[in-house]
Parts: sequence; structure tokens; C-alpha cells
Amino acid sequence: MDRLASHSFRCSAVYPTLAVPSVVDACNWYVECLGFTNRFMWGDPPTHGAILLDEACVHFWQGSPQLGANWLYFDVNDLDAIYARAIANDVPIARAPETYPWGMREFNAVDLNGYNIRFGQHIGSSE
Repeated sequence: MDRLASHSFRCSAVYPTLAVPSVVDACNWYVECLGFTNRFMWGDPPTHGAILLDEACVHFWQGSPQLGANWLYFDVNDLDAIYARAIANDVPIARAPETYPWGMREFNAVDLNGYNIRFGQHIGSSE
């Protein structure tokens, strides 16, 4: 047996890191439009930053967005509140809230750089 295969690795978090033209604009957009909080900005001007939604963290670095069929998925406890805030801030909505057979209610939006973002809430749960 491989020595590494028997080791019990641990991971406390994963931080998706997206390329954006402006770290400041990206962080501010998530804070203002969707209710996230700033975690940090590094550099002068900032070339790396992070935002939080409760304990979920997303990082941004200054570069050209790499768009495609990928998305960020946020498992939330109050989908309606986030959706209402997105609508109030003219966030482009790709798909309105909908209930799915896998036990989730979800909506899709597009951030200021064209990244797909999806929010979901377990049906019948406030967690």
C-alpha cells in the first residue's frame, strides 16, 4: 500500500479564486448587491481580495475572467432575502427561484464580470 494512501488528510476549507479586471469592484459588487462582507484586500492597489457569506469565502485576483459553463454555488438559509436583494440591486437573473426534485429551491444570477452564481436553499429547512 502506498504510504500516502494510508495517511488521513484533512481540509478545513476550499477557496474558489476567480480572475477579475478589478478586485475592488468585484469585492464591492458582492458586498453591495448581495450582502457579502469583505474579508481582505491585498496590495496597493489591491490585486487579491476575498469576500465572505457567513463562513463561505471566495477569492478574486486581478486578471482576465475565465468564463464558461462553471458556476459558484452558495447553499443558503434564506433564498428569498438574497433574491430580493439581488433584484433591488439590478443583478442580472438568469433563472428565477424554482423548486427542484432534488430538494432544493434555487436561482441563478450573473455577476458583474459574467461569472455564473447560483444560490440554493434546502426545502423545508432554515439551515
